[in-house]
Amino acid sequence: MNFQTITTERACPQNEIAAYIDGELSSREELDLEMHFAVCQNCKAKLNEQKKLLCALDFALENEREVELPENFTKVVVATAESKVSGLRRPQERFKSFFVCAALLLLGVLGLGGDAGTVLQTFWKAGDQFLAVGGFLFHLIYDFAIGTTIILRSLSHQVVFNSAVLFVFFSGFFLFALFKFSRLIVRNNRA
Repeated sequence: MNFQTITTERACPQNEIAAYIDGELSSREELDLEMHFAVCQNCKAKLNEQKKLLCALDFALENEREVELPENFTKVVVATAESKVSGLRRPQERFKSFFVCAALLLLGVLGLGGDAGTVLQTFWKAGDQFLAVGGFLFHLIYDFAIGTTIILRSLSHQVVFNSAVLFVFFSGFFLFALFKFSRLIVRNNRA
């Protein structure tokens, strides 16, 4: 090997070959690269390989044919994919997944080193805040349900002990049921 071969092998502009093919280089860079191709057979071979690849791609894209898929192609693919997916079905898998999660948590804590106490304290405070918001929402829903129950109870007390309201309610219900029953009879007679 002579000195010129060693310097050309070290200075081979592999990244510039694609830019040369795409026409992204300046005229000075193109001239320098063409002079390098005249000396370096490796780069000249890589240039020819990339040109052949581009020609093959052009030929394949020009002669592209439409492939007709069967009507139920999507259904078959989805059914096959769903049947081959295995989830947590056995107790051993649940134990393994729990063990892996616990091991990852332990590695994370060990990776934190001296800062583990600070990080865990932050998570503890965030958990307290989350529980406080959850407790507030629980009490809000509970108080709303109790208030609604009290209001409905007082209204039902008025309805039961006020016979006029009770008469109107049951009369309306009876008329509605009679109307629906008559429509059902008419519909069955037509069939």
